[in-house]
Amino acid sequence: MTYYILVFTSFLQSVLGFTLISSSVMLFKEPIKKRITIGLVVMISGISLLSFMLYSQGADSVDRIAILFILLIELSWFLICSGDRFFVSFFNFLTFVNIYVSISFISDTLAFDLRGNAFVGGRIVIRLLIYAIIAPLLFKFVRPRFRKLVDTLDREWRKALWVPLIFLVLQILILYYPQAYWRWTGNNWSRIIILTVYMLFLAVYYLLYVQADAIVEKYALEKRHLLIAQQEKLWESELIRQKTEASLANRQRHDMHHHNAVIMGLLQTGDSDNLKQYMNSFDATLDAHRSDVFCLNPIANSLMNLYASRAEAENIKIEFHGFIPERIGIDNVDLTCVLGNTLENALEGCLRLPKGVYKEIIVSVKYIDKRIRLQVVNTCEDDVVFNGELPLSKKISGGTGTKSILYTAERYDGTAGFSLIDGKFVTQIVLNEK
Repeated sequence: MTYYILVFTSFLQSVLGFTLISSSVMLFKEPIKKRITIGLVVMISGISLLSFMLYSQGADSVDRIAILFILLIELSWFLICSGDRFFVSFFNFLTFVNIYVSISFISDTLAFDLRGNAFVGGRIVIRLLIYAIIAPLLFKFVRPRFRKLVDTLDREWRKALWVPLIFLVLQILILYYPQAYWRWTGNNWSRIIILTVYMLFLAVYYLLYVQADAIVEKYALEKRHLLIAQQEKLWESELIRQKTEASLANRQRHDMHHHNAVIMGLLQTGDSDNLKQYMNSFDATLDAHRSDVFCLNPIANSLMNLYASRAEAENIKIEFHGFIPERIGIDNVDLTCVLGNTLENALEGCLRLPKGVYKEIIVSVKYIDKRIRLQVVNTCEDDVVFNGELPLSKKISGGTGTKSILYTAERYDGTAGFSLIDGKFVTQIVLNEK
């Protein structure tokens, strides 16, 4: 009976250990609690079935198919809980299958000289030590870089998928064919071959780990160049606007004596009705070319004027509250990225509403203690879907602006949050000066 209990404990440890290490880098699908609950139910059902087979058929019979049964349970866990894209999830699953198989081989090899209960108990202890060591390392060191890679890479994951797949095929061929590893003799060359494969496996993944920051920085630099190009266009439009205003001012100054002559003529004739009409027309001409001063910061002021005019053209009410000084410790490109993308997302959110529906954008910004706090609230549809804390874009290849906001906030030791409250989308961003 003790032997059966130890074998069952070993199976249970395999399932829980695989789940723990794979979850350390996984992005869970929303709603998280519901997904985890369903996954645990499936897991418990699978373990219960495995227990019944162990009791009815014996440990030797079940041990032959246990690894396949455990992998099916873990595949169900991934399908239910993983919120990553298909190829990312598949890459993760194959990677952790490799890790699980290697842990099984290492623990069985180290406990090979033991027999019966001692063998199973020793294998449990060795696996426990291995899981206890690698799980925290995966969560603390691997997860941050891996999540950045997931956010950065796209179709590259299809090619990366071949790495764990090839390693898995090699492991299966070496460990199980033509002879299973537990039947190897002490001088079997397969031991050297599998150790070489493991060293190669670790080397490839270590290179991926080391290069993660470089890959992320490369893509971030490309995005930064794109933002710089966007800012240059903004500056060009601002320069054109200022030239237009200067030209208008010159024309108005040149024509002012004509306006005065008309006004004087109407006053002398006492034609007050035509005088009022003329003055209203003159004021309307001035207002049509008016540029508001929302703040002293030229970049922020240009963006606010740009999106104020766009919102006005779409009959969207827009309000700006707060203040940004002329000089701040935020790079102009980064300020353009954060404020421009936030206002662009707010405008697009309003434009997706049906015609005739009230639309508004409220922008509040504060500059206190060398820290910018930005909040943008806009009307939007109620069907906004979130993936974790990020809203999913409805545009093809969308979501770049939101990710750029998050990336910029991280660079300035700040935060960025997105939420849907009472039919309004709320964006809150905090940037600390460098």
